[in-house]
Amino acid sequence: MSEEKKELTPELKPKTNKSNIIKLVVLIGICIIAAVFLSKNKSKSTKETIEISSFSDTIPDDTLILSDSILNTDSISKIDTVQINKPKPVVTKKVKKKISRFKLENNPNYWIVSKSSNSDTSFYILKNKRTGTKLSNKYYSKIEANNELRNFKKILSK
Repeated sequence: MSEEKKELTPELKPKTNKSNIIKLVVLIGICIIAAVFLSKNKSKSTKETIEISSFSDTIPDDTLILSDSILNTDSISKIDTVQINKPKPVVTKKVKKKISRFKLENNPNYWIVSKSSNSDTSFYILKNKRTGTKLSNKYYSKIEANNELRNFKKILSK
């Protein structure tokens, strides 16, 4: 019996389909062609250069005399002007360093005493001026609040 059962079990063959392998090879080939095409386009991009020729406008003495006489008369004359398109200056953006909320809340320099009020009472609380975090302790005199702020700053600075 045991010999018959062994004969009945099929051999385990890996299920590899030739069409899947062909699809994979074609996909890799397309990716390689796309990468080569993109790398060639980046290298072919030309950098635009703007040439500005400087020339001096010199006005002979005769035209100075003529311009004075034109100003004295009531006639309107058309003056040729040359406009030079100047390239826009490159604007560099300042990169702001991102400081985590944890560092802002643990910095003793950002904590202050702030006055708050309820519907019927006013009290002082400790508040972080950068993050807006408020401590839940309520102090009914400013002296107590300042003492607690000083103690809290000592704890944070350790």
